[in-house]
Amino acid sequence: MKLTFSDAVRDHRFSLKCIPHFTDMQRIKDVSISVYPDHITSEDTDSHGNITLFGYTNEYHNFFGFEVNGLAVTGLSDSEKAGELHKVGMYRYQTGITRPGEGIINFYRDIDMTGFSNESKAQIIMEKLSASFKYEQGVTGMSTTAEQAFEGGAGVCQDYAHIMLALCRMEKIPCRYVAGMMMGEGSSHAWVEIWDKNRWLPFDPTNNKIVGDEYIKISCGRDAGDCLVNQGIFIGNVTQTQEINVIVEEVFNESY
Repeated sequence: MKLTFSDAVRDHRFSLKCIPHFTDMQRIKDVSISVYPDHITSEDTDSHGNITLFGYTNEYHNFFGFEVNGLAVTGLSDSEKAGELHKVGMYRYQTGITRPGEGIINFYRDIDMTGFSNESKAQIIMEKLSASFKYEQGVTGMSTTAEQAFEGGAGVCQDYAHIMLALCRMEKIPCRYVAGMMMGEGSSHAWVEIWDKNRWLPFDPTNNKIVGDEYIKISCGRDAGDCLVNQGIFIGNVTQTQEINVIVEEVFNESY
């Protein structure tokens, strides 16, 4: 990722969520990260378990960015153990982004999920959403809510995930937003994990499929706001442009 500023900025404080972490489904090896300007001050995990890098630089600079390289061994399981069960509750409630309006509420009322498990309900929701919503770039933005995207009838992976989160939470299913990467994509990807029988099960509503070994998870949260790759503040009256490039290459090696 690279941010280019129209003029020099200073006193730049930032946090980055760009490093995949160990889960039951994946193992991460040989990670290297370079940040420019190079002023990483600390590393920690947030309340969702995401690896977070914190940094600060008071030097004047016209661009800011990072590069992460590493190896992800995937396909180790089809789910994640839920871990600390007292944290599951936070994923039952709607956020400002996922809160449903009239369109999603009416759509939900037409879905019959009586007697099904959370896993089966999520499968039904994903299939219904896939049949009713169209993938289209440029019609939504980072701040678009689930209801706004649904009313427009089209959006990108972030919108699919937010709408599915809204529907699952209406059905009292704990669920969380996931940001990561996928084979064949040139940018980041988003999907959903739902809680069922003390485990997190991953669904990709954009592609109407269960998440498999072609996916690499980076972070998760209540919605996209908890998974922002880069957040920060700086001093400077500037405009900025952002470039993101994601390359996922498949490697077969039994020693991994």
